[in-house]
Amino acid sequence: MGRGIRIAILDTGVDYTHPDLEAVSGPGARWKEDMTLSTESANPMDDHGHGTHVAATAAGNGAFRGVAPEAKIYAYKVLSASGSGSFSGIIEAIERAIDPNGDGDTSDHVDVISMSLGGSPADPDDAPSQAVDHASSHG
Repeated sequence: MGRGIRIAILDTGVDYTHPDLEAVSGPGARWKEDMTLSTESANPMDDHGHGTHVAATAAGNGAFRGVAPEAKIYAYKVLSASGSGSFSGIIEAIERAIDPNGDGDTSDHVDVISMSLGGSPADPDDAPSQAVDHASSHG
């Protein structure tokens, strides 16, 4: 289940060496180390644990299986080890998930954007809401 599905995890990164995600991270497999935004590191390795939990729930394929164990994971590290980040980093990751290779052609957009995030109350006209609406308009 999940073969051909691309899932962007916008979170604290993803531990791509975790046993339940190893099948996702093998050479040329279902793992795409993608980008780090608004944190100290250029590596999407999870230094908190939450992003790995979310990724495994979505696409774990080991001792525990996620809902789409054959899906490809795109890791967007938008939160630090303390779980904090900026709306600008989150919005940038949403935009990147719409066009993962940055070539202006959005036909390669991810299928699912997972954002298990918290924050202050929002309204439908704020910048993060508009970014989500823009992503939705691209499928």
